[in-house]
Amino acid sequence: MKENVNVMAVFCDDTHRIARFDEMTNFVFYTKTDDGWGKSDPIPFSCDLSGGLASIRENISQMLGAFNDCRIIIAKAIIGIPYQVFDRSGFIICESEDFDLELLDAIQADLISQDGEAKEDASLLAQTPEETDVPGYYRFDLTQVQKKHPEMSSKMALLPFLKETPFYALEVVCDHIPPWFEHQLAAMKMQYRIENKNNSTKHVVITHAGCE
Repeated sequence: MKENVNVMAVFCDDTHRIARFDEMTNFVFYTKTDDGWGKSDPIPFSCDLSGGLASIRENISQMLGAFNDCRIIIAKAIIGIPYQVFDRSGFIICESEDFDLELLDAIQADLISQDGEAKEDASLLAQTPEETDVPGYYRFDLTQVQKKHPEMSSKMALLPFLKETPFYALEVVCDHIPPWFEHQLAAMKMQYRIENKNNSTKHVVITHAGCE
């Protein structure tokens, strides 16, 4: 995860309550340690929104000099040009009417969960047929990849491997036989057979013609 989920900035008003960006008078950093969330001293700041984009961006840039590796901000609301500036600077913007330490825990847990899902997605998308214990024999579970990424076609998942990787046999687990197998595999001098594994999915074994 590129963001440090243990540091968050909260925009506050003079009463130390969470505030809108255009009403804030200070911001506070909360840092998570083994002892829980620790709070920094308030850092005074209020942005002059009467100027144009360049002026607002300059004001926010001065503010961000204190942020170090903090890229998570919490406010009642951030709208308009300030939102665009923070968003384009790579900040995660969280909005809430109320604030307590449980909110920090909830945001942290949500970001960690999102990161885990993103890594799982990347892993699925990066999957290619894996070689089994038998050299030259590969296996690929197309059903699992398409369950998570229905937009990925069987051609997108399999053709690069079939064209570029030397193999003896490739077992593909799928819900149905891709219709392009019949003609395109033959054109590539390959063939396939269906193996009965006694379950609802199909196990298709692709080999080079004459290599059975």
